[in-house]
Amino acid sequence: MGRLLSRLMVSAAIVIGLAAAVNAPFKDTLSLPKYLAQLKPAKADQRTSYGPAKSQYADLYLPKGTRRPVPVIILVHGGCWNAEVPAETMASNAADLANAGFAVWNIEYRRIGEPGGGYPGMYEDVGAAFDTLRSVAAAHRLDLARVTVVGHSSGAHLGMWAAARHKLAAGHPLRGADPLPVRAVISLGGAPDIEHAAELLPIACPGVARIDQVVGQKTPDRPKPFADTSANQLFPLGIRTRSIMGEFDDVLPPYIGMWWQRLASRKGDDVDTHVIKGAGHFDLVATSEPEWQQVRALIVAEAQR
Repeated sequence: MGRLLSRLMVSAAIVIGLAAAVNAPFKDTLSLPKYLAQLKPAKADQRTSYGPAKSQYADLYLPKGTRRPVPVIILVHGGCWNAEVPAETMASNAADLANAGFAVWNIEYRRIGEPGGGYPGMYEDVGAAFDTLRSVAAAHRLDLARVTVVGHSSGAHLGMWAAARHKLAAGHPLRGADPLPVRAVISLGGAPDIEHAAELLPIACPGVARIDQVVGQKTPDRPKPFADTSANQLFPLGIRTRSIMGEFDDVLPPYIGMWWQRLASRKGDDVDTHVIKGAGHFDLVATSEPEWQQVRALIVAEAQR
């Protein structure tokens, strides 16, 4: 527990510093402790490792008394792609969504600041975590025809990318042999299109993440780093996308979701943006906040389709 509290303090320092850097609204700053308090463990039903590194795992939360087969929600946590913000920040959300009748797969992955984190290992991990869901599906009668991805902040970028990687060329090292099909992606205060949100990175993640760490460096052999790391390069995706943004989100403002809607809809994809009035960046996932109840209702409605 001492290590967990230490990580909590570091996480708080990162996020509070981030909020101060962007002059976050008072309500958003006020919600930070409630968001970070979610590091208190919400015990999962099963942990599955998909690799040898300590961050290569996913936690499965199962609903009680629900008829099978059960639809699945994959959670991808945010935190500026940084190793100091762990998947436990979404454990409370996972438990709450399991109570709503879903199986929840809360994934962890190697992030910037740990060996193998950033590009390309982070993408390899997220893809592998998605595909490893198949290994537990039969035992728990999970409905893999109804998989919804929910990503918060930087996790929305990774979640959207993982859902779209089937559009990468066969044999691409980040694609995977058989990408798990995803029916819908819900972006919570996120930037599915990291290419056009890259200019916000120095403001949103000051001193925590650089764009070359997130998408890799431009080289003669790889002249377009966004080509295999940003989902906007893979349109049309054939995946429903719902962007849920906070009205007062100064980390990733609502126009980011609206920009994604403009791009995706012009390519023929089914996409929509919902702005939560009065919400900041962290209110969208802080389960103690009333805004989470609105977000939860939107997630449940989409995942039940």
